[in-house]
Amino acid sequence: MTGAGGGPPTHPGLAGGPVYLDHNATTPVDPRVAQAMAPYLTEFFGNPSSGHSYAGPPRRALAEARERVAGLIGKIQPEFASGQGIGYDLMVVGGDSYLGKYIELGYLAPLDHSRLPNFAKYGGAAFKNTSFDHGNVYTVPWQSGMTGIGYDPARVGRRITSWQDLLDPRLRGRVGMWNDAVLGNIALLAVGVDPETSTHADWRKAAAWLRRQRDAGMVRSYSTSTYQSSLQRGDLAASLVYSGDVFQANQSGSRLEFVIPDEGGLLWTDNLCIPSTAAHPVDALTYMDYAYRPEVAARISETVQFVCPVPAAQRVVARDAAAATGRRRTVLDALSTSPLVFPTEADQSKLRRLRVLDQEEEKQWNALFEPIYQA
Repeated sequence: MTGAGGGPPTHPGLAGGPVYLDHNATTPVDPRVAQAMAPYLTEFFGNPSSGHSYAGPPRRALAEARERVAGLIGKIQPEFASGQGIGYDLMVVGGDSYLGKYIELGYLAPLDHSRLPNFAKYGGAAFKNTSFDHGNVYTVPWQSGMTGIGYDPARVGRRITSWQDLLDPRLRGRVGMWNDAVLGNIALLAVGVDPETSTHADWRKAAAWLRRQRDAGMVRSYSTSTYQSSLQRGDLAASLVYSGDVFQANQSGSRLEFVIPDEGGLLWTDNLCIPSTAAHPVDALTYMDYAYRPEVAARISETVQFVCPVPAAQRVVARDAAAATGRRRTVLDALSTSPLVFPTEADQSKLRRLRVLDQEEEKQWNALFEPIYQA
């Protein structure tokens, strides 16, 4: 399936429309992806992590998909290693995924910060000198977000303030947790440990906390794909959530609350970086710096609605709200005053980063945490 000139097909919801920038959160589904997924949203609906017979077809499909993704990464890595180039001048990579490996292998070009004056002037302090890229040698943030607890006050019946609230027997069977590496980081916060400086002994304590929660029947589902709709429907009373998900849900009529627990929440970042084989690195740097102009960062935030790495963009969004009318004014007013998009200093002080794992640590981490959500 291809579009004009043999390229990717045009998304039917965007044909003749604007350039869509919200790929940080709610990416329009490529028609080819929708076609490939259709059988697993209708006929083969089982949970691939379950032990019952319905899990077989989706489990095999998931394994095949992982092999294909690994194959794609495998194709890119030889191109990096050979110096051929991958055909791109700019990439967006999460700080908790392949970024450390790319840096270690020399696949990313160091940034010329003399060409990034807007980043130096307007970039928020929380987004500089991160544990995964000290001094922003290779990256600047594209967009960011917080991971905390989202809940429906009407269904919970009280305020949630702590990760320990997800052990409350009154919420039994109505808690949503995730089935990825974030889960272990959250559990570390729950036992009072900063994930970035955690030890193997801390990991074991965190895993024990998660098993206690699971064995008490607290968790309805471990999923990164269904928690938002489940919260909005009322199937879940509380769940791990991204901050931007709660903001967007409330703009659609929900009445959810987002909280950074007393023990802390997570700050994550998707990062702009330049491949070492880039043919036009100066152009890439020019765009990076352009994105840090407050008026440009504001336009991006008005579309993406996650945490903006440019605090000065908040004033621009407020100005845009004052000039807008109707529904747009309502949304921009909410955006310009929302701590889910522009966190307060008090909120930022409670945020921690994900644990960066080397290859051996990743094996040990997965051996501890994967059996909990795959059981």
